[in-house]
Amino acid sequence: MVAGLFILLGSACKDSQTLLDVAPDTSQSYYPLEIGKFMVYTVDSVFYKEDAAPDTVRIIAREEITDTLRDNEGELFYRVERSERANENEPWEIRQILAMKQTQTQAERLENNQRFISLTFPFRRNASWDGIGFNSDSLLVTVRGEVIEIYKDWNSQYDEIFVPQAVNTFLFDSTVSVFHANSNNFIERRFSREVYAKGVGLVIKEMAILDSQLSDGDRVWPDDAEKGFTLLQTLIEHN
Repeated sequence: MVAGLFILLGSACKDSQTLLDVAPDTSQSYYPLEIGKFMVYTVDSVFYKEDAAPDTVRIIAREEITDTLRDNEGELFYRVERSERANENEPWEIRQILAMKQTQTQAERLENNQRFISLTFPFRRNASWDGIGFNSDSLLVTVRGEVIEIYKDWNSQYDEIFVPQAVNTFLFDSTVSVFHANSNNFIERRFSREVYAKGVGLVIKEMAILDSQLSDGDRVWPDDAEKGFTLLQTLIEHN
């Protein structure tokens, strides 16, 4: 247990002293970065397309920090290899190279040449920030042949902080959850939520990016989606 920082305050009486125990900020421990660290997830996705049955896909994904690198401004990033396989009997295949970074004020993830702000430090309940501040919310992304504005109406905000949570076989003493998006109207659904565990990192990722142009009746998501996807990524192994 990390010792608190003690500040000594003097009083009018030189023999009277007060000690204040100030707890250190541990926010950065929810986004640990070190070479050799790996995380394994199950990833369940459902893809939607007009006039077609939903397509359900399950894969296993592994993210491992393999190296460090510097960007054009000399800032330190950690190189992450994301490998995937259909099941435990298949070999891993590297599908993507990512980068992650942590500063005194925020945690960043560089993915598909887009930089995102995953967390801000220190944690503050209901604190909000522009999680796609490096990108445009009108960025067009092709998903299964359909073009969609995935990041439309995103606004990152902490939901719960310092709460215990069970994820598969793990029971984490302290987690923090953040909504990157949670909006809904008649033609669009934008939902993105992540959960981070102290000393571990990302343990849950949920997304629902859905569009529809149907004009009859009340909208029911995801049943009425004509394009887009839902995703659930949960931790099953880590070191």
